[in-house]
Amino acid sequence: MQLEIITKNYRASERLEQILTAKTKKLDKYFPDGHTPCKIVLTDLGRQCKMEISINYHGAHIRSEVVGDTMYYNIDSCLPKLERQIVKHREKLNKSYKMPERPTEYEFVSDVEDTPIEIAKVKRFEVESMTAIEAAENLEMVDHDFYLFVNEDTGNVEAVYRRKDGTIGLLQPYLD
Repeated sequence: MQLEIITKNYRASERLEQILTAKTKKLDKYFPDGHTPCKIVLTDLGRQCKMEISINYHGAHIRSEVVGDTMYYNIDSCLPKLERQIVKHREKLNKSYKMPERPTEYEFVSDVEDTPIEIAKVKRFEVESMTAIEAAENLEMVDHDFYLFVNEDTGNVEAVYRRKDGTIGLLQPYLD
């Protein structure tokens, strides 16, 4: 893997970088080409630290984010989550492209759940045409985590959502 460590309001020690490099190298067995980009973002949030690990592999974005007391604890929480996602993604590819079977031994995960994904509820609703600011105001009124609308400016279905830091985000999907 091609490892890129980015810090925000944080200074990573050499020892932490060595541990991150050694532990993420163990995931190389899932990526045979050896040129898979892996981006690690380390952020100091004051009393807590946040670690985000993102891997882009043939168009798939595999990402894990953890907030904890120290970066060293975050490593032990973040890598098992990431490995579970990698295994699930590879199983999905195995079904459609007949890729090699998954390894029988995992690096960070003790067991992998084979629970199928189910849609528990289908909800239909009318989407209104409005500006992004009006949608953000409606988001505040309905007290949900997101609000779908048709943007008057673009004519596309978009969503405003409440971010973890309390601010409002805007999702603008597009086809490539």
